[in-house]
Amino acid sequence: MRPLAQAKQFIADTLAGDYDRDRISKLIDDKINSNKIMMFSFSTCPFCLRAKQILEEDYGEQFEVYECDLESDGYAVRAELGRRTGRTSMPSTWLGSTTLLGGCNDGGLGGVATLDKDGRLASLLAERQNTMSPFPPLQWLASFGQSDQQQTVQRKKALVAACDEAPKNGVGASELLQQKVESAAVDLEALCPGQPAKTKLSGVWDLLYCTAEGGSNGKIGPLVGDVTQTFVDEKRFVNAVDFGPFRVALQAEREIVDDKQIRVKFKETVFSIFGLEIFRKATKGAGVWTQRFVDPGLRVMNTPSLFVLRKRRA
Repeated sequence: MRPLAQAKQFIADTLAGDYDRDRISKLIDDKINSNKIMMFSFSTCPFCLRAKQILEEDYGEQFEVYECDLESDGYAVRAELGRRTGRTSMPSTWLGSTTLLGGCNDGGLGGVATLDKDGRLASLLAERQNTMSPFPPLQWLASFGQSDQQQTVQRKKALVAACDEAPKNGVGASELLQQKVESAAVDLEALCPGQPAKTKLSGVWDLLYCTAEGGSNGKIGPLVGDVTQTFVDEKRFVNAVDFGPFRVALQAEREIVDDKQIRVKFKETVFSIFGLEIFRKATKGAGVWTQRFVDPGLRVMNTPSLFVLRKRRA
């Protein structure tokens, strides 16, 4: 163990105090062995939040999380994990007792974000799923859902990659590139979970690509701003375009029409600079979102223009 790691281990041991190593080791082993994915975390750690978001939003995984800062044995668990892995930093993410993914960007096999970026995370998750169903008939049945999940991950990445090829927000994209993005959207739409319009929406979403003309794509004159959509609650949301310190925000409300459609109604537009409101004005207008794909991290919809939005990560 290197000097810095030794110093971190000393701090972790000090915070943990005296503890029963056998009991804590058994707790760790039981958690790791009984879950497909086991993450030891600190609830407010930004690296932990990002690793969770990647697994939940990009891969649709549900997994066990042990928050070391919230559990009575948490500091002992962190100290014991440090002795096992040589790392006391969080998160510590495992796929069974022999596969340590690592933290967010390093450790173990490289970390959750690193493995995702390198394209290795999906296969590791699939391998772990197979080991969780050792009885052949059960493994065969489980493979259906797992196959769909892997396809969804691959098609989401293909759509995002196509959007990344376009100019900012899709403004000025060539006809050929528009066709490529639409084709990727169609492929992903085929795997859309049921009732996409009824999926709960929260947080801030960044516009990756759209085919809309005018202000919806963030273009005002020669400038193209950063477009976001922020959900305030179950009804209210805000579409905003930022040009450095200057912001134009359209406040609106939404109502679910059916399984795929959401009706939106515009209320007022607020202009601000450096966070200070300059003025606002009433805004009339309405529309319908047809949801083509929605999951915790990516949305595809027609307004009728195509919009692709990604949830902002921690």
